[in-house]
Amino acid sequence: MIIGIPVSGNMPSGPGEAREVVLFDTLSGKELDRYENPALTATSGKGIAMIRSLLERKVEAMVVSGIGQHAFEVARRTLKVLNGEGLTLDQIVQGAGKGTLHELTEPTHGMHSH
Repeated sequence: MIIGIPVSGNMPSGPGEAREVVLFDTLSGKELDRYENPALTATSGKGIAMIRSLLERKVEAMVVSGIGQHAFEVARRTLKVLNGEGLTLDQIVQGAGKGTLHELTEPTHGMHSH
C-alpha cells in the first residue's frame, strides 16, 4: 500500500500544517517521494490541497497527527485516514507495513473558524 504522510521534521502533522509530504510503499518499506506540502502556498482549503496532491499520486492512505472536519470528510471519500499521533516517521512506516495503525472514524478536531 502507498501511504502519504504530512510531516514537519520527523513527526507527522496535519495536512494543512506540514512542511513536507512523504510517500512510502509499505510493502517494500521504501520512501518513494518527498515534496513540499502544497498547503503552504494555498490561500484556502489548505488541507484539501495536500489531499489532492496525494490523489494525483495514487496514494491509498494518509497518516496524520490530526485532521479537521472538512479535510477529513474529503479525504475519507477516497483514502484511508490513519492515526499517527505521537509516532515518529519510522514507527509509522513500520506500523503501516504491519497493519497496526488505527483508521480514524471521525476528525480529531472540529471546523476551523477564522
